[in-house]
Amino acid sequence: MNADLEKSVQSDVEKSVQNFYDTFGWVDTAGVSGEDVLFRRFSPPYYLYHDGVNDRTLKCFSTLGGKLLMAGGGDLPETHVAIAKMFSATTFLDISDRALAIARKKFEGQAEYICASILDIPKPEHYFDAAYCAHVIYHIDKDLQEAAIRELIRVTRPGGRIIVLYRNPDALPELLIRRGQSLLRLMGKAKRLMQRSKRTNTVAAQNRPPPPYFFAHPLAWWKRFDGECDVALIPWDVMSSTEEEQLFMFRPVASWGYRFCSWFENKHPGKAVRWWSYPIIQLTKKVHTL
Repeated sequence: MNADLEKSVQSDVEKSVQNFYDTFGWVDTAGVSGEDVLFRRFSPPYYLYHDGVNDRTLKCFSTLGGKLLMAGGGDLPETHVAIAKMFSATTFLDISDRALAIARKKFEGQAEYICASILDIPKPEHYFDAAYCAHVIYHIDKDLQEAAIRELIRVTRPGGRIIVLYRNPDALPELLIRRGQSLLRLMGKAKRLMQRSKRTNTVAAQNRPPPPYFFAHPLAWWKRFDGECDVALIPWDVMSSTEEEQLFMFRPVASWGYRFCSWFENKHPGKAVRWWSYPIIQLTKKVHTL
């Protein structure tokens, strides 16, 4: 792919993703955003499990300090704020002006706010001590995701760390859903009959735009960065809200299911990272000596 075509493809993808979040994803309606409606509608048992997920995220930054790049901070969830407060200065970079406006309201600390692409970060080499990029890379054109990661590596100092939250396209929940679609549809009908109504959304379905661009490479794809970084894969979150709705339809199932997942990922992290839907990709930039 030549340079001009790369710019054209990324421009189209970025414009569509930016438009989604500026007009829907980060739009707050009675305290609920479009992102909440589409991607964050979990059952109550999930949130106890998610405490462990957040703890793993924070642990990735526990030995770091200095300058942080928050690449695509979105609507700045509580964990993002907690991570930013671990550093003396934070740069919030996003293609969405709405996201940056939210960050300005939520974050109280030394920070700068830059509206720019991860593919072209306006900072010199080795500028940041760490970078955090959560649920962003898979919204970049599949042929340009490597360039985005290399740009994050470029602006991170040797010995610094880049934390990426990504998607596993070969995850067990997705496989179970594909193989059990007929049974899951039957169970879904039974659940709706028991509840006598379908779950309703705050934002009407007809007002939703198409979901943003998405593409996730297999986990083995990340090996290409091991010349510049020590690459570690850590289990993060077992499934998406859509997967939970199909696999953990009833609250007792969700309660016991998340307890098992929490036990399993602590006992067998290697297997969990291969089976869970969302891994942490931890890139520690190597210190090259002459």
